[in-house]
Amino acid sequence: MENTIIKKEATSSIIDPKMIEVNWKKKLELVKSIVAKNCSNEEFGLLVHLASQYELDPLKREIWAVKYGVNPAQIFVSRDGFLSIAHKSGHFNGMETTFKEAIKPEDVTATCTVYRNDMEKPFVVTVHMKEYNTNMSVWKAKPRTMLQKVAESQALRRAFNVDGVYSPEEFDQTKDEEQRIKKVIIDVPA
Repeated sequence: MENTIIKKEATSSIIDPKMIEVNWKKKLELVKSIVAKNCSNEEFGLLVHLASQYELDPLKREIWAVKYGVNPAQIFVSRDGFLSIAHKSGHFNGMETTFKEAIKPEDVTATCTVYRNDMEKPFVVTVHMKEYNTNMSVWKAKPRTMLQKVAESQALRRAFNVDGVYSPEEFDQTKDEEQRIKKVIIDVPA
């Protein structure tokens, strides 16, 4: 049997570290444009920090940031993001959401009860349609679904001690729109 010695020739690396850095920066910019459009690097950094803290995936739309004009970005967590936090805790033991009907649609309420397997009493949150319904977009088409998301988001956030983020359904977009319209009216030259 013959011994074979393989001589390794000195070659340059197939992977150029500078190209990896350039490609990674491009991918990071792509992710930022999807989940934090128009946000500063600092705001994007905060989003990444909160996503890491709560183990949420921005590409699954569990967490994202929205920039409204010159105001600081708002970081949102979807109801499914809050549910993901609950499941990962190992203490989620179910959730129930019920509605209380009313003569006036704006008087409808949704109550969400979240159960934990490590606590004796559940967390119960009731939200009122008149406090959240913007009569815009999805709220106009599916107000009960949206109210349910608000109730569940609040109950999950409370039951699993999630701070610093809200669901988009809780955010009063009409106030921002009113401020934008006022600014446009004020800034219009005479």
